[in-house]
Amino acid sequence: MDPGRTKTAKRYLVYADGACLGNPGPGGWGVVIVEPPSEHQELSVGPVPNTTNNRMEITAAIEALRALEPGAEVTLRSDSEYVIKTMTLGWKRNVNRDLWEQLDREVAHRKVRFEWVPGHAGNHWNERADELARAGAQGKEPPAGAAPSKPPAVEATPEETRLAQQIETMLGEGETIRKCAGCGRAFVAGKTGETHCSLVACQLKARQKRRAAR
Repeated sequence: MDPGRTKTAKRYLVYADGACLGNPGPGGWGVVIVEPPSEHQELSVGPVPNTTNNRMEITAAIEALRALEPGAEVTLRSDSEYVIKTMTLGWKRNVNRDLWEQLDREVAHRKVRFEWVPGHAGNHWNERADELARAGAQGKEPPAGAAPSKPPAVEATPEETRLAQQIETMLGEGETIRKCAGCGRAFVAGKTGETHCSLVACQLKARQKRRAAR
């Protein structure tokens, strides 16, 4: 590698959620690393005794970032307005200062964009993070469902979203818009539930995976 060039930072999409049975009460947190697909994993911990929902929400964000290498570019999504608006709008930190300081330290080592998503609104990965957090609070093993067989709806750039909306009315029976598990780009998948687009490199990955599974 040319010593004058810097290594391109890896980009991640993560969902983080916290839960508490009572406030205060036993709590847990859950994290899903969604992208890149090769790094997909789930993290959860609990029960944490005598905690609060807000503390678990902040802890989930902290642990999501700790799981990623310094220098990474991260989009962190949460349904906690408390976390998102504190980090983006400067809400006052009257309590939980110990956790806010930890979160600030993790953010300082990465390029992080915080995004709010509505809770319990059908977002697959947000619901999964919630499942993990609740299972942690209950001291249970999380239910199965780490990696769905069919990728969820496209998590895309504004331009990709615009194009996807344009083509939706033209889709044939059984066709859907998915995100390639190889390159991450949106593509039109048929009835057979493809997970990789038609690019040769992505098809090679898909076929090698199928062969290895035989």
